[in-house]
Amino acid sequence: MNRSTTAVLALILAGILFLAINVFSANSFRSARLDLTDQGLYTLSAGSTRILAEVPEPIRLRFYFSEKLAIQLPNIKSYGLRVRELLEEYVNRSNGKIRLEVIDPEPFTQAEDDAVRLGLQAAPLGTGENLYFGLVATNTIDDRQVVPFFSREKEAFLEYDLTRMIFNLSDPKKPVVGLITGLEMNADASPMMRFSGGAQPWAIIAAIREVFDLRTLQPNQGVIPKDVDILLIAHPMGLSEPALYAIDQFVMAGGRALIFVDPFSEVMARSKGRGQPPGAALATSTLDKLLQAWGVSVATDHVIADYEAAQEVNAGQGGAQRIVRYLVWLQIAAGNMNPEDVITADLGPMIMANAGTVKALEGTATEVTPLITTGTQAMRMETNLIRFGPAPDRLLEIFKADGEHHMIAARLGGTANSAYPDGAPETEAKAGGQARPHLTASSKDIGVIVVADTDLLHEQFWLRKQNMMGRDIIVPIAANADFVINALDNLAGSSDLIGLRSRGKSTRPFVVVQSMRLAAEQKFLAEERKLKENLEKSKGRIAELESRAQAGGGSLLTEQQQAEIKTIRAQVLKTRRQLRDVQHNLNRDIDNLEAKLKFTNIGLMPLAVALVAAILALIGVRRRRVRAVRS
Repeated sequence: MNRSTTAVLALILAGILFLAINVFSANSFRSARLDLTDQGLYTLSAGSTRILAEVPEPIRLRFYFSEKLAIQLPNIKSYGLRVRELLEEYVNRSNGKIRLEVIDPEPFTQAEDDAVRLGLQAAPLGTGENLYFGLVATNTIDDRQVVPFFSREKEAFLEYDLTRMIFNLSDPKKPVVGLITGLEMNADASPMMRFSGGAQPWAIIAAIREVFDLRTLQPNQGVIPKDVDILLIAHPMGLSEPALYAIDQFVMAGGRALIFVDPFSEVMARSKGRGQPPGAALATSTLDKLLQAWGVSVATDHVIADYEAAQEVNAGQGGAQRIVRYLVWLQIAAGNMNPEDVITADLGPMIMANAGTVKALEGTATEVTPLITTGTQAMRMETNLIRFGPAPDRLLEIFKADGEHHMIAARLGGTANSAYPDGAPETEAKAGGQARPHLTASSKDIGVIVVADTDLLHEQFWLRKQNMMGRDIIVPIAANADFVINALDNLAGSSDLIGLRSRGKSTRPFVVVQSMRLAAEQKFLAEERKLKENLEKSKGRIAELESRAQAGGGSLLTEQQQAEIKTIRAQVLKTRRQLRDVQHNLNRDIDNLEAKLKFTNIGLMPLAVALVAAILALIGVRRRRVRAVRS
């Protein structure tokens, strides 16, 4: 056998060995993981790992992904791989309790019919085909959790969403929400009352009941039922010491609470009668005896005004229309919400009225995380300024921004002390005939969310009736209900689930390029402002020269004035040309840097590999020549 034949056989055997090793490693080491990403994107957090370790029964995951169609969409293709690999990590960590099926629902197949039936959302492509990218999770009793379509915008909360699905399927019963309220929410209105035109429950009540088992509580006896998972406290009024103590001990024992208090409730201020005092006397609610022990305070003597978030209202009289900003009616946009918390991330705008502020107190171990804040164009205003009716003009007159961010809603976590350090009040020495152990501090990390507004719960501030095709339909105009459901859903989870926070994204932007572009824009705007100032000065000077000419009895400019105007216009043209040059040069620097980065990431590595291969080939040729000479 000559050398050339041997070389060919060696290459063939090397190729076979290479393929065999790849097939073997792909099957034998599929579960092996080495996560070198900056934020551990493919490593599950400790909370998710603990939840997976306690899965009581098998869970089936069906990942529908149109992989063939996604080839033409690189962004979807790469994110699909990211989701699949994370799902495989869930399977690896579940001790065999989770089974994953990856399905490509090709057009006009049973798989596509199943995807539609199970509630997945199709993304139509320009070719007339539909792309599917969702997940269906079921347990042994056919409880179902569905992600209709994975959006890359929510990638930071991908782990949270998946872990929540697993947790909900592991404990499929509806969480029990205990409602304590001073608002007339009519949560106990019977179906007969609804059909006979009686008091209707607030729309938020119906929204909550779709997801949770909602029960109205009367806690003044000092008892919170044992099966209550979360307390929903909205505008608490007239709570007795036994009721306050019961709430305190519920939270100290690990119970969750979503609390809405208000320095001035617009809804209650308009309420009338039934033998009660005037509505304004019912407009203020507080729970500060408990909240201060838990690390925060919500003052009732002021409301927050925010110029940037203020809604526009008609302040005209006698039919005249005059639109002004009403500083205490706020439309809270994404910039005022915490993007790192699962409750407020990707939440649409919310509408609030006469909200207060949540202040973190010093000297407590409680962890206070802002959920909703004002911008810096805000200030505290005395509640009395709005107690007797809207006065938009008056508020605008006295408004002076303090330059601070003020919390309107916050999450409380970590450890907390009881509001009753000396034990139960005398009226609550016993409950149900048996003494209860008193907790002076939380037995575990608390889970409390405090919101300094209650008006956001009323449909006036988040629903509107619209006529569509001759029918009146109710449509949301704000995300108030989404916020409430998100908060309850998060609090209903275990401590491990509540502890999950946003993770990084697999797409990494060119930070240097973005910084350069931002600097370019800032410099461009500065030059633009300078140019506009020069233009205004030039126009003023020209107008001044023309007025002097007219004042002198003639309409023609002197030669000196004409020369000066010509000089001014030349300066304007020069400044404009300089501005264009600055923008062009800055854009050129950005383009050059992007080109260098692309060459380094795309072209340099193949060139390096080709160079190494060429060097090895030259070395091989030289060795063969040396052998030939020696032989």
